[in-house]
Amino acid sequence: MSAQTSLLERHATLNALQKAAAVLNWDRQVGMPPGGAAARTAHVGQLARLAHELATSDELAALLERAASEAEPGSDDAATVRVLQREAELQRKMPRALVVEKAAVSSEAYEVWKAAREAADFAPMEPYYARLFDIAGRTAEALGYEEHVYDPLLDLFEEGAKTSDARKMFETIQPPITAMVRRIQEAGPNVDDSFLEGPWDDQVLRGAMERILQGIGFDFQSGRLDVAPNAFCSNFSVSDVRMTTRPASHLKGIVFSSLHEMGHALYEQNSPKEWDRQPLCGGISLGIHESQSRLWENIVGRSPFFWNWALPFLQEAFPGRLDVGPERFAAAVNKVEPGPVRIGSDELTYNLHIQVRFELECDVLTGQVRVRDLPDAWNAKMERYLGITPPHDGLGVLQDVHWSRGSIGYFPTYAMGNLIGGQVWQALKQDLPQAEEGMAQGDFKPILGWLTEKIYRQGKRFTPKELLVRVAGSEMRADAWLGYAQAKFGC
Repeated sequence: MSAQTSLLERHATLNALQKAAAVLNWDRQVGMPPGGAAARTAHVGQLARLAHELATSDELAALLERAASEAEPGSDDAATVRVLQREAELQRKMPRALVVEKAAVSSEAYEVWKAAREAADFAPMEPYYARLFDIAGRTAEALGYEEHVYDPLLDLFEEGAKTSDARKMFETIQPPITAMVRRIQEAGPNVDDSFLEGPWDDQVLRGAMERILQGIGFDFQSGRLDVAPNAFCSNFSVSDVRMTTRPASHLKGIVFSSLHEMGHALYEQNSPKEWDRQPLCGGISLGIHESQSRLWENIVGRSPFFWNWALPFLQEAFPGRLDVGPERFAAAVNKVEPGPVRIGSDELTYNLHIQVRFELECDVLTGQVRVRDLPDAWNAKMERYLGITPPHDGLGVLQDVHWSRGSIGYFPTYAMGNLIGGQVWQALKQDLPQAEEGMAQGDFKPILGWLTEKIYRQGKRFTPKELLVRVAGSEMRADAWLGYAQAKFGC
C-alpha cells in the first residue's frame, strides 16, 4: 500500500471525528433541547481530544513524510500532503489541554450567549469572553508569531494573511466608504423601505427562500435550510450541506442570510465528489469562502436583475404585501443607512462594522482594552466609524456569535471576502458579459458553472493567494470592489 493511500485512510478517521463534532454543534444550534447542554459540552470536548491525538500522532507524521517524498510536484497528491502538513503542524504546536479547554468553554458559552443577547446583559458573558480571549492569546503564543499576536489567529482562518494586511485593507477602504456614505446621506431623501418591515411568518418566508435557492442551483436532496438564532452553514459531506437562516422583523433577515449561507453551501456542494471527505475537498479559506457568500448575497442578490426573477416568489408567498416592482424592491434592500447591527447592514457600512470588531480583537489581545470594558469600547468605535451608539448591548457588543465560539481572528475575512468577491465578479463579467441579463430570467447556470469551474472544483488544491491569482489575475486588492460600489451607489 502506498503512503498516499495509507495517509488517506488515516485522514478518513480524523475526518469522521471532526464531522461528528460538527454534527453535534449543528444540532446544538438547531434542535437540541436546553437540558442537553452539559452533556453536549462533554461530548464535544472528548471528540476534540481524540481528533487532536490523531492529528499529532507519530504515525501520521511518518506517513506525511513518506507521502511527501513520493508525491510528484504539482500533483493532487502533493497538494494533499501540503494541506495535511499545515494542519498537522498547527495541531502539534497546540497543547492538547488547550484544545480541549477551548472546545468545552466555547460550547458552554454559546448557551450563555443566547440568553445574554436576548436580555441585553453583558455581565453573564464577561467571564466567558475573558476566558476565550485568554485562550486566543495562549493559542497565538503556542502557534508563534514575529510581528503581531493577532497574526497566527488570522492565519487560522485565512492562510498567509497578517494583521498588517488587514490594517492596510481597512486603511484603503474606510475613507472612500465613509465619503460615499456621507454623500448618500447628504443627497437624501432616504429610500423608503418601510414595506420590508414585519412581522413576517418565518416558516412561510423560509419556504419561499427554499424555492429561490433551488432555482439558483442549491440541491435540496443534498442539503437543507433551517431557522436558528444565528445563520451559519455546516457541511458533513458534499451530499450533506446544511444552512440555517436567522429570523428578524425585517424581510432582509431571512432573505439575505439565506442567500449568504447559500454562497457557502454552493461552494461545498460543488466540490469534486471524488474528493468527498478527503483533504482537498471544500473551501480553501474563510476569505475565499466569504467572497462567495458575499457575492451571492450582495452582487447577485441585491441586483434589480435578480429581483426581476425572484420577487414573484415572495409576492406569491405573501399576497398583497409586496405590491412593488423589482426596481423599487432592489432600491429598498440596497438602502444605505448606518445602523447598530452588522447582519443586515448595507454593503457600504458593513465593512465599517468589521473594522470595529477587528480593532477591538487586537486591542483586547494586546491589553489596550480589558474585557470588562468591551461594551464601552464597542460603543466608542461605533460612534467613531458609523456615527451611532447602540441602544443596548444586545444590539452592541453581544450581537455576534463569533466570540462565544472562540472564533477570534475570523472577522477580517468578511471584509476580505467583499474585496475578493469584487475581483471574482469582475473576472466573471469579462467572460460572461450577459450574466445579469440571464439572472433576470432565472438562468443562473452560466454564473454557477463559471464559479464551479474556477473556484469550487479547485477545492484546496491551491493556497488562497494562488487560487485568487489564477481566478482574478492578482492577489487581494480593493479597486474592483470599490469601483463596483461607486458605480452601484452613484458616488
